[in-house]
Amino acid sequence: MAKLHTNFTGPAKVVPPVDQDIDRYITAHPDGNFDEVLKGDDRWPVFYHLSDMRTGLLGWYELPPQAEVLEIGAGFGALTGQLCDMAGHVTVMERSLFRARSLAKRWTERENLDVYAGDLFDMPFRRRFDLITLIGVLPELCEGREELAPYASYLRALQEYLKPHGRILLAMDNRLGLKFFCGARDAYSEEPFGGLSGEQGEGHIFTAAEIRTILKDAGYPYVRFYYPLPDYRLPQLIFSDAHLPDADVGEGLIPYDPTSDTRVLSETYLYRYIVTNGLFPQMANSFLVECALQPRTARGADFISLASDRTPAANIATAIKGRETVTKRPLTATGREGLQRLAENTAALKERGLEVIPLTLAENSATMPFCDSPVLSQWLRERGPGDEAKVRAVFDRLRAAILQASPPVPDEMNCMAQRSLGADWGVILRRVYINMVPDNIFYDDGRLIFFNQGITLENCPARYAMFLALYESAEYLTRLGLLDELRAHFDVDALWELFTLEQQQFVANWRRYDVYHQFYDWAEMDPRRMVKNRQILRIIGNE
Repeated sequence: MAKLHTNFTGPAKVVPPVDQDIDRYITAHPDGNFDEVLKGDDRWPVFYHLSDMRTGLLGWYELPPQAEVLEIGAGFGALTGQLCDMAGHVTVMERSLFRARSLAKRWTERENLDVYAGDLFDMPFRRRFDLITLIGVLPELCEGREELAPYASYLRALQEYLKPHGRILLAMDNRLGLKFFCGARDAYSEEPFGGLSGEQGEGHIFTAAEIRTILKDAGYPYVRFYYPLPDYRLPQLIFSDAHLPDADVGEGLIPYDPTSDTRVLSETYLYRYIVTNGLFPQMANSFLVECALQPRTARGADFISLASDRTPAANIATAIKGRETVTKRPLTATGREGLQRLAENTAALKERGLEVIPLTLAENSATMPFCDSPVLSQWLRERGPGDEAKVRAVFDRLRAAILQASPPVPDEMNCMAQRSLGADWGVILRRVYINMVPDNIFYDDGRLIFFNQGITLENCPARYAMFLALYESAEYLTRLGLLDELRAHFDVDALWELFTLEQQQFVANWRRYDVYHQFYDWAEMDPRRMVKNRQILRIIGNE
């Protein structure tokens, strides 16, 4: 079981009431399932410390199986259990004795975990590690001081704890982050417009240039920046300089803000402009920075897509290395079952004669070759007048693939029959692949190549799969004047409203709206409030 070391702690400090509540939740839920807590407690610190959505930040990172990891400033251990699953041994340094005890209790069953309460440099040992993490820690080290030298000094001292090919991961906000230009409060001063306001809090928010200066002065010659979106706390996408976002990145992103009352603009709308003007690396909301004393022996991931807000079996990170390989890793224990199901479905589709991206399953990951072809949704987005016949032909091929993917079953087995008695459901398939939609199909000069087919419905109308493909392509098809035509052509018009309700309920379950309702509330930033805030600024400016 996990070992707790308390010989090096300083004087006891007052424990905030919310920390006491989090500890009570951990005590009351030894299985680590905090779903009921998140349904009923809407406070940001509770969500931040107990939600599985945190796991995406590091869950994709490659470590040797026997890696030694040092986690500095682990809080209540939101990332600790995952690191224990990824590495041979994890050592935690947590200054708060209260949090250290709670963390050890949370992960008590982990045999490869040592938790130390206190400061690293007060400890007598001089072990070396393959990975050292400081997630949200660096800004708080020097009580918000603006001088960069103390931060560099701290990181320089960490070299004594780093193996020759070891790496350090730092996560922090960006003072020039887009959200601050939109009026967001920062976590330290709680002032609108964050570090742009010049107000000092208990932490210092760095710019990219300041971080580079610190790491250079600290003696780390090898530095790589990652850019988690919407931020490092609850990441959904992680970019790098080798794989920057396109102008449409805001469309699939869910920005959130627990304190959005001072917002004057929507960052979703503005991403297009900072990307097309080459400003994204300077204005990303957060940084995840990898630094080292020696170069990498193998290439790291360039882009990571995370599904940490999905149902547990779908909690999977997808990491792309250049134009070489795509690796999927589970973010939770249940995510391993999702990977297994994905591998089984890929094999089943191949056996049915469909073209798929091959998947190689390992103990805790799955690997696919990189595909150069565009996804079908991108191809559709680029179509214009004169391409209508090509689009019709593609959707006809997709319907044929849906019917080919699974054998039919008797009508009385229809899982949706009770939704509308007497409806014409068409062919009922033993298995419908929910992700046979343009976002999960590569298109290569007429060929449809399927990937990410991990979710299925049993004994389901084939028309529902066709509906999903049209529903998710509605914007492009409407622009081409084809949506109504294809709805009728594929006999889904009469079932469209019913299928829409079915899809919405599926998404609600898949995205766990019941558990993560507060996150989605934080994502619903009121545009009327933004207009009002701009009006207030206009009035002040005219005085």
